[in-house]
Amino acid sequence: MAGAPGIPWLVSEHRAPRPLALSLSGLALSASVAYWAWSGDQTHHVHRHLGVWALAVSAYLLALWAARDLGQRGLNVALGLAFCWRLALVPAVPLLSDDVYRSVWEGRVQLHGGNPYAWADRPESERWRPLRDDSWERMNHRDYTAVYPPLWQLAMRAVMSIYAAPIAVKLFLVACEALALFALGALCARRGLARERLLVWAWSPLALVEIAGSGHNEPLGLLFVVLALLALDTGRPAAAAVLVALGVQSKLIPALFAAGWARRFRIWHLLPAALVAAALVWPFASAGVGLWRSLVALGRFWRFNETLFGALAALLGTHDAASLAAHGLLAVLAAVLAWRRADAVTAGLVLTTAWLLLSANVLPWYALWLLPWLVLREAPWALAFTLTCGLAYLVYPPWLLGGAWQVAPWVRACEYGPALILALAPLGRRWSQGRSETR
Repeated sequence: MAGAPGIPWLVSEHRAPRPLALSLSGLALSASVAYWAWSGDQTHHVHRHLGVWALAVSAYLLALWAARDLGQRGLNVALGLAFCWRLALVPAVPLLSDDVYRSVWEGRVQLHGGNPYAWADRPESERWRPLRDDSWERMNHRDYTAVYPPLWQLAMRAVMSIYAAPIAVKLFLVACEALALFALGALCARRGLARERLLVWAWSPLALVEIAGSGHNEPLGLLFVVLALLALDTGRPAAAAVLVALGVQSKLIPALFAAGWARRFRIWHLLPAALVAAALVWPFASAGVGLWRSLVALGRFWRFNETLFGALAALLGTHDAASLAAHGLLAVLAAVLAWRRADAVTAGLVLTTAWLLLSANVLPWYALWLLPWLVLREAPWALAFTLTCGLAYLVYPPWLLGGAWQVAPWVRACEYGPALILALAPLGRRWSQGRSETR
């Protein structure tokens, strides 16, 4: 089933492409994008947003079914349409998050000589009162210093030097996304996979809402991870090590993938990677412990939409103990995958899944890290989670009325349940077959 991009249980090996179905899917997704672009901020209209989301998800699944054996011309049209959707969302007010405003602010602070990791340069510091504008007003947690790693900060400095507004951040992220898709196309060609599998990412409602819509910064790290995969596939481990280091300096999760790929690297591959990482950290080194102050606070005190982490906390008694155990389990899993020299894509998918299950915080855009693996291999349960994770936004209605920042258990059941059922389905089939053979 290597050629089927996403939902193989709905397609037979001999089904022809369905141009009409694909066209209708494109129209439905276009209508969804038009609604999001026109209405902007969805935080006060979550139920309406989820209704449109359901339409977009239905169209997406139909498109994955209809795109089998799509020719190059049809694929070019589909990818062009996906790019147009992103351009329509870029100017919109961020849909479901205010994180992009912090990116704008921290880039501007750097342009004025500040260090976003330094306590004296945190957003609420009086030093920056003259810079306060709409981005500052809309920023969350203004008492926190920067959380994201140095390469992201330097990228925001460069973007803000051109145009200091959320639209510039979103355009930068869409460009990173386009480059990642281009690299994934090369990986599909090398691995003998159909190029229409790119639609798993390009037409994903999750990608549309969270990247071009809300401005989350995952695409920079994703780009370096995909390029590292391509380097490994082409026998260039030194380049892959440097690319992973750049990914870690964009978002921390690529460090987990690097651990799972560890046996592919030698010490002499890691030296240039370490030098690149050190060079990126150096401009901010004056912040000292500020480099990880907010990250530690996030890990110790924030908890949202978790699954197995909740079980660990109940078993071990404290949040800190559960966090330590979760990190230990991830390290052991990465070591096992490295020792067995698991396929790089398989290792990435397994580690991303484990990270989502063991994290104290699982925000919808974290599921973006599943998309590159889904382009390169079938995983119906992971695909399902990219479509149900948006239910976590049901936290907004009660929270805006003064409730806790946490989703109800039934919401988490609806989020994780379909993925769990699809993950266990093959085991159920094998069990049934085994019982039939013993009769």
